[in-house]
Amino acid sequence: MGVIVAIIVAGGVANQRLPLQEWNTGLLFPLGAALATMVAMLFLTLALGASDGNTTSVIALSAIYPGITAILASMFLDEPFTLAKASGLCLAAGAAFLFTR
Repeated sequence: MGVIVAIIVAGGVANQRLPLQEWNTGLLFPLGAALATMVAMLFLTLALGASDGNTTSVIALSAIYPGITAILASMFLDEPFTLAKASGLCLAAGAAFLFTR
C-alpha cells in the first residue's frame, strides 16, 4: 500500500498538481522517521521469513520496542528511567525469552 501511495504522490509532483514546499531542514526529521519505519518493516518481514514458522518468537521480540524507546528517551531527552520502567522491561524480556522456548 505504501508503494501505491508513493506512486500517486510522485505522479502528482511530476504533473505539478501537488506543489512541493521549499526544501528546509524541517523536513529531515519526518523523512528520517519514514526511512527508519521502512527499514524496520523490512527487517521484521525478513525475520518472519527466516523464522521457519516460529512467528511467536519474532513477534514477542519485536514487542519489546517500548522498552527501547524508554531507554532512548532517558538517554537523549533526559526522561527519568524509573524502577517501574526497568521492572517492566525486565518482565517483557523474560516473557519474550519464554515465548522463544
